[in-house]
Amino acid sequence: MKKLFLACFVLFSLGANAQLDFGLRAGAGLAKAGINDFNSAQQAIEDIEDAERELSFHAGIYFKIKTPLLFIQPEVVFSQINQSVNADQGANSPARSLELDLSRVDIPILIGKKFGPMRVMAGPVYSANLSDLTGDVNSDIETGTFGYQLGLGFEVKKLLIDLRYEGAFSPWASQIIVDNSAYQVDLRTSQLLLCIGFELF
Repeated sequence: MKKLFLACFVLFSLGANAQLDFGLRAGAGLAKAGINDFNSAQQAIEDIEDAERELSFHAGIYFKIKTPLLFIQPEVVFSQINQSVNADQGANSPARSLELDLSRVDIPILIGKKFGPMRVMAGPVYSANLSDLTGDVNSDIETGTFGYQLGLGFEVKKLLIDLRYEGAFSPWASQIIVDNSAYQVDLRTSQLLLCIGFELF
């Protein structure tokens, strides 16, 4: 966390003499929970499989530091992610759908370049988890996780439209609890994001 704040300070210092824009952004995404390294001694659930991508939503603010060579765009965004995974309970039992819902604050720091109206960008993102998983499972959620975003978009006057991919460097949780039984997992999420921003000043 200290490194993140230090990076923000350095980036803002580099852009001290550059143009600074501020705006609002919101959008939707297609999120997918990935569960790896599944392990359980109880065997009530034999395996957990990834489900299809589901809608997620986000809204927040952005700052954009524009220099002659590139732009730096820190953001603070509230995200609501709703996920489903399929639990295999054995050959004699039907598969079970488990809901994994999470609220968090995402802080991407994107560095990009404009080519006319088109823009490309990439950078790290820190996600501060605001709640434990809700739905059918419990878990000890990590306080925060790190990931990355990369994408491309268009910037026309005060309107920004981006299509981004978000991946995870670290997991949400290493354990989930279903029906009072603990299962060791590596739970991560990837997202395809459509982001729309509007510059206020």
